[in-house]
Amino acid sequence: MNQPFNPPGYSQIGAGYQSGFHPQAGGYPNHPSMMNGSAPGIGQTAPWSRFIKGALIGAAATYLLTNEQVQRTAIKGIVQAWSFVQGSVEEMKERFGDAEAELRHTQQQREP
Repeated sequence: MNQPFNPPGYSQIGAGYQSGFHPQAGGYPNHPSMMNGSAPGIGQTAPWSRFIKGALIGAAATYLLTNEQVQRTAIKGIVQAWSFVQGSVEEMKERFGDAEAELRHTQQQREP
């Protein structure tokens, strides 16, 4: 009997894939090398590198929070940024007020 070739995991032509094999998905998704949808080493970091990264971030935070000169500089920077934001908001309010006054003036000129 002459039957068409069926690749592994494929029951019949047009019937779909069985046992989890899917070539477009990279093969067998339940295989240990494909757990979590990625091959080993892609997007994964060693536990010690996460520890070192956390330790460095913690050391930097401790330094910033305990150094008085750094605190003064940070506070000055925050105050300057806040002043800039407040000035920008006031400038925008003034521009909106000017635009509103222009519209009123234009409407009054149109009405006889």
